[in-house]
Amino acid sequence: MGKISGFLELLKEPLKIPSRNGKLMAITASAYLILCSISLILLFVSINPFILDLSLKIMSLASARPGTPEYNQLLVAIRDDIGIFFGIEAAYMVLFYFIALFAQTAIIVIASCYYTDYDLSFKELILKVSKTWTRPLVTSIWVQLIAAGYICFLILPFMVPSLLLFDHPTILKTVLIILAIVFFTLYIYLSVVWSLGIVVSVIEDCYGFSALAKARDLVNGKRVHGFLLSLLAILVMLVIVAIGSKFSPAMPIVVGVIQTLLTVVIGMFLLMAYTGFYYQCKNGMMKSGGLEYSPVSTAHVDEYLP
Repeated sequence: MGKISGFLELLKEPLKIPSRNGKLMAITASAYLILCSISLILLFVSINPFILDLSLKIMSLASARPGTPEYNQLLVAIRDDIGIFFGIEAAYMVLFYFIALFAQTAIIVIASCYYTDYDLSFKELILKVSKTWTRPLVTSIWVQLIAAGYICFLILPFMVPSLLLFDHPTILKTVLIILAIVFFTLYIYLSVVWSLGIVVSVIEDCYGFSALAKARDLVNGKRVHGFLLSLLAILVMLVIVAIGSKFSPAMPIVVGVIQTLLTVVIGMFLLMAYTGFYYQCKNGMMKSGGLEYSPVSTAHVDEYLP
């Protein structure tokens, strides 16, 4: 019962953050959502002409005779369009990544000030984010590299049964489903340290592997709450995607923007909950079933103030 009540407390605490720094959280969340919406709309507007043009050229290529000048020109044009398409996609991903990085850093700072009972001003928030953002940047790169290695490492278990059970589709399907469940569960289990590592890199003066190592030590024996937080967030996001997929053919841009905004909101809530989880782990209050925080934690804010 203690673990369940502690987990429920983690879900309730982020809803109380506006009571202390509601204005800062509203400004941060609004800016985050607006910038995400604008960037997504610009992406759709930018790539739609290329997708249409590329589709027409591919249809023309199917009817063209190989080896003719027209065929070669179409191949060159298709290659150029694909290059432009991926260039636009890459530019959008970089833009969205840095928007998310700054917004998430600000959200963690605001949430940490709530949990440490500190009144944060807008000037202090800007100063703190400007001094801190490089640390979660480095940590997130480490997380992405580790996640990529994990995914590559687990490709083999999927390939082996696919080759051995190729002639037994029913058995193969069952085995792959079981492996996918194990892979998904283990990924969420590992992501608890990765997510907490981002929070650690904002609150404490460390980054990269050092932040992940501290997160691993903090979460030792207490990973179930983080696992449930991540699992709940993923399930909600899957529901959003599933519902949106039914309406996306009719209104792709509108549905895409709404799905993105809802996903961002879930991500913000998860960050605030993981910040509370950090302090819960930091102060060793898991057995009490509640959140209690030591007053010395405000030092990480004061050190950046003039």
